[in-house]
Amino acid sequence: MKKFWKIAGIATLVAVLGAVSLGAVAYAQDDGSGGPFDFGGRFREAVAGILGISVEEYDAAVEQAREQVVGEALDEGWLTEDQAERMQERFEQGPGGRMDGGFMKAPRGFMGRGETPLVGVAAEALDMSVEDLHAELKDGRTIAEVAVEKGVDTQEIIDAYLAQLEENLAQAVEDGKITQNQADWMLEQAAERAPEQLENAFEGRCPGGKRPGGTQRPLGGNDA
Repeated sequence: MKKFWKIAGIATLVAVLGAVSLGAVAYAQDDGSGGPFDFGGRFREAVAGILGISVEEYDAAVEQAREQVVGEALDEGWLTEDQAERMQERFEQGPGGRMDGGFMKAPRGFMGRGETPLVGVAAEALDMSVEDLHAELKDGRTIAEVAVEKGVDTQEIIDAYLAQLEENLAQAVEDGKITQNQADWMLEQAAERAPEQLENAFEGRCPGGKRPGGTQRPLGGNDA
């Protein structure tokens, strides 16, 4: 896990460098004259100067680091072949390409349902409709409070949610959409966050970031 965060740290640095360059390009386009200050170029020159190398050597080092990090992530099971390929394609598109490539996000729709997963599971465990539970949460109550009122152990809700999440993550791994390492990490994050989600009052926003009638961000999925 420490090696993963080391890789993620390098990825973040490269992403920041790309964002700075992208901002400079956008500024120049808006100005129409190339811009009075080349932020991207100056930044590269500054970093190269601090390191005591030429800009060309800096660019070559960044490219080499990108390839190395992607290779390590692929070898260690933090990227699928498809994710690594897409990441490389983003590099080739020039400044601003995301280093992470979304590799810690669950595949779109992998939960297999339109409702926020935790709310859907909780509603079933509480013998309520999702709409009725949404109404309770919108009024500022928590899932845990509703569970106590109905005599349901919150751990039952958490266990059911994690079981569903694990099943869907396993299918995503089998389909080649994510790696087993990614699935394990997402499940671990969901397990850590679920108890807090049950205790939180959402005041119109349901667990996982969904407003009733709006779009979802599955807990343990895209939030990961």
